Amino acid sequence: MKKYTFLKLTGLAVLTMITLVIISFLEVAVYSYFINPGHEVSVYEAHANSSAPYISGIFGFIIFFLIARHWKKKDYHNVFRLVILFPVIYVLLDIIIITVAGVRWLDFILIFTLANAAKFLGSFLGYKLTK
Repeated sequence: MKKYTFLKLTGLAVLTMITLVIISFLEVAVYSYFINPGHEVSVYEAHANSSAPYISGIFGFIIFFLIARHWKKKDYHNVFRLVILFPVIYVLLDIIIITVAGVRWLDFILIFTLANAAKFLGSFLGYKLTK
């Protein structure tokens, strides 16, 4: 992963975002069909808005952990730099997307910080706990 590191990490961050969005859609589908069926669409939209950051934090932790673990096992060149840059690039993309979407930061900053801290923690622990 020596060549084009930034572009590869950006692509991986986008792929990770897409994966987390798919997981979030699946969670809302399970919620709407099996857990709490028969309500207006607005109920499920509200649920999606409230659950998405938690889905992002929990599953983001897992994904970042597994990727960092894979890099460490494969003994990639300068793996610690990858482990730090990957969540940084992800967070920068996330900030751009959220800002363009017009989300009010005051309502969102705490859960945003926690969800992305989970990604940094997952990446770091994936690196540290792998031999």
